[in-house]
Formats: sequence, structure tokens, C-alpha cells
Amino acid sequence: MESKSLPSLVEIMDEKEIKKFLKELEVLCRDFFSLIQRLKNSEINREICFFLQKKSEEIEVFLDDYGAINNKRFFYFRELIASVRWINIALFQSLHIIGRFRNYELDFPEEYKASFLQEVRKNCEFYLSCLRKLGEELIKEGEKIGIKSKIRRKIQLDSLEIIPKKILPPDLDEKVLKSKKGRVVEILMKFLEILEKFTIYVCDLKSNQEITEEALETFRSSFNRLQSLYDSYLKNTDIERKIEDLKKIRGHISVTLHLLEIGKALAHFYERHTTKIRKYSTAIKISLLINPSKIKSNLKKFVIPNAFNFAQRGKKVSERIFKLLKTDPDEYIIETKPLIIPSHRIEDFHIRPIIPVTQVANKYKA
Repeated sequence: MESKSLPSLVEIMDEKEIKKFLKELEVLCRDFFSLIQRLKNSEINREICFFLQKKSEEIEVFLDDYGAINNKRFFYFRELIASVRWINIALFQSLHIIGRFRNYELDFPEEYKASFLQEVRKNCEFYLSCLRKLGEELIKEGEKIGIKSKIRRKIQLDSLEIIPKKILPPDLDEKVLKSKKGRVVEILMKFLEILEKFTIYVCDLKSNQEITEEALETFRSSFNRLQSLYDSYLKNTDIERKIEDLKKIRGHISVTLHLLEIGKALAHFYERHTTKIRKYSTAIKISLLINPSKIKSNLKKFVIPNAFNFAQRGKKVSERIFKLLKTDPDEYIIETKPLIIPSHRIEDFHIRPIIPVTQVANKYKA
């Protein structure tokens, strides 16, 4: 049987196709550019940030689908879109904390809460100034690559609405627990275990060690699952009404989560779009707009310490709940310790599967 030659799955665009691509990009950027322009004079709010986020993701996906990341003409424009997206995440999460803060029940004195909010507002100004610089550069670069669409000076902000993402209960790894007390203990155990690892692998790092996006994403994801579990099994239940401190656990989880969202966004921007990591000349251009050292400092001096403080205070609340339930958390939680293996001994390292079981048995004299 004669075999037919199959067409290539990828073809290089010709000039006519590039012009068509550019027209589609213009349409995508129209409202996005209008809001970027408004950032110069208007007050920012969560709705504008939400719209910027939605549009920047849409534009970035469109550019990536056409391989802009490997094209000299469109590469810098794509980098600016991505930079706007990640700085905007930090701003949106900060505004979300401010907007929702009074709804959270927290185990902090009013003076501390007021001081924290003041610090968040100060950081909002920093993120907004970064966003304005990136936005201005983005519009200039758009003109250079041929985006001729007129910026609409007025856009209906009334139509902008934050739509929460709906997800199924994250119960894949959950045990079947029938008692309400068992569910409370299970969630508190997870909280304390995550906090212990977060303390060791992020908060206790030496000053010269880098806090990576990967590490922050690990704990952001953990706190996100924890919040979802709480909302699935404890929120608006009889036991939540009975144990008042449970709402405080929810509050401390939420603020920690939003701070880690900010941290991940800043770490991503620092690692992927500045001269500290990227070898391309565009990274130098972006670093001239936004000082990478200030991003790193904000991460280390604001995000991580405050995330630790809110989570650590939640630990004190959980201890009160365990006491109320007449339960000892040590019966459930195995202490986590880092194990440093010299590089020259990695190949010799071996652990028998029975060892962790033996350690637990010895601890409780089983």
C-alpha cells in the first residue's frame, strides 16, 4: 500500500498571516489598553484588577499559541504582558485582603491589625506604581510592533464583575470520618503539619538563601486546599457555631493564603522576568522599569514574615481548640525535621521502609 506524505503540524506564518494575526491581537488589546491608560489617574479596585487579569491571561495564551515567545518582534511585548499579569496578581490579592479583612475573625489585637492593613496599603501603592510603569511601556511597545487600534478612553466599569471559581470538594485524599470532632481534628492536624513544614523550608531559610516560586507554590496550594476543606466540612455547621475559635482558624488560613498568592506572584516575576535570572536583553529593559531588588526585599521583609505571623497565631488558636476537645495533638502529629545529606554521600543513602514505623513505635512505646 502506498503511503501518503503527511503535512507538517507546524508551519511558519507568511506576511499575510502575520497581518491577520496582528489584527486579532489589536482586538484583544483594545479594552486591556483602555484600562491600562486609566491606571494613570483613576483609583484602582479589585474589579479593574480582575479584568486586567482575565485579559492579560487571554492575550498571553493567544501570543503563546502563535509562538511569540520565540519571535524577536513580539517577544518583548509578550514579556511585558506576562509581567503585568504577575504584578497585577500581587495587587489584586492585596486589595482582596483589604476588602475582606474585617470579615475575617482573627486572634490579633486591633493595634496589630491596623498596623498590618497600613502595611498592605503601602504595598498596594508599590505594586500599582510597578503596574503603571509596565503598562506605559506595554502601550509603547504595542505601537512599535504595529498595534494601531485606538484606545477607548471610556469603558463600562459597571459590567466588570468578579466571578468566583467553582470547584468540587477536594476530598480525594480525605479519610472517611463520621464524627464532627474527627473532622475538626483532621483539619487542624493538616494545618499544623503544613505550618511546621512552611516554617522549616521557607521561614527559617538563611538570609542568603533564595525563596523560590516552586516552594511558595507548594505552600500556597496546601493552604488553598486547607481553606477548601474547611469550607466543605466546617463552614456554617453546628460545630463551627459551638467552637467560636474555628472561625479564627479560617481567618488565619485565608490571610496566610492570600499573602502566599502575593509571594508566588512576586517570586515568579523576579525569577522569570528580571536580569537576576533571564539572559535576554528584554529582562534588562524590564529591570530598568522595576528594580528586582525591591521585589525581592518586598517578598522577604513583608510577605514571608506576615504569612508566618498569621499562620503561627493560628497555631495558638488550634492549641486552644485541641484543649477544648480534650485532645492532645502530639498523638496525631509526627514532627518534621530536615535531613541534610552531603552530596558525596547521596549514592550511599538508603532508608529501610520499616524505619519510620519503628521510630513512631519507639516514640509511643508501642
